[in-house]
Amino acid sequence: MKVALSVLAERGYRGASMREIAERAQASKETLYAWFGDKRGLFEELVRWQAERVDAALAPSLERDAEDPSEVLRDFAVELQRLLLGDRAVVINRAAISEAPTDPTFAKALAVQGRGSIVPKLERYLEEQRERGLLEFEGAGTAVDALIGLAIGDQQVRRLLGVLPMPEPERIEARAEWAVGEFLTLFARRAQPQESRRAPADG
Repeated sequence: MKVALSVLAERGYRGASMREIAERAQASKETLYAWFGDKRGLFEELVRWQAERVDAALAPSLERDAEDPSEVLRDFAVELQRLLLGDRAVVINRAAISEAPTDPTFAKALAVQGRGSIVPKLERYLEEQRERGLLEFEGAGTAVDALIGLAIGDQQVRRLLGVLPMPEPERIEARAEWAVGEFLTLFARRAQPQESRRAPADG
């Protein structure tokens, strides 16, 4: 997969060939066709490989047994930025976008694999915090979109355009801290005002 990713970065989806990938991987072209069927199959597998990597990195942050959800969400926002803004994700997204007008298969696979695994886990975590009385929202999907939007913003688009270098770790952590603070401003459950008690009647 790393060889295919390297060729994809250099040549783009159309310029990448099974022959070159096979040569660099020191494998036969026939072997690649046997494993993946064709170039589309190979790059769909590359998308799955990246999605598994994302899931493996993000899922543990949501499985922590922490009393304060802000810690969990902050760790999640840090890892999300590292993965979505990293070079691998940029290469794969650029390839999917370039092919979308003529062959949306790659882009559809990326959309399904990219969100299909981790988003349900994040929804479940947020719903658990709602059940604990810590968060308040109508639908978990809205809360998920808000958190991801706050954490990523336009950084991913700027990375794809090549006008933003990979942010430094300190900047990623600061963005995560800000994003979670804004998220909790929107969705943290407010304490309900207590009803005033009447003074007992004399006598």
